[in-house]
Amino acid sequence: MNFLTTYNSAFQVIAAFVIFVVGYLALFVSVMICLLLGHFILEGARVARTHLVPPPLAVQVPALARK
Repeated sequence: MNFLTTYNSAFQVIAAFVIFVVGYLALFVSVMICLLLGHFILEGARVARTHLVPPPLAVQVPALARK
């Protein structure tokens, strides 16, 4: 029991550091997931827009305007 009371503060510091590192890793991973989701949504919208929206009609230029 004397061992636990002797190194209790060191264990607390190590535990706090481990929790700090794991928390920031979880934050980093969640930010990366959100960025990837946003990227895939944007790319999906681009693909849908190019394949589903018809191209604009060709503009007919009057004969008098051509030179």
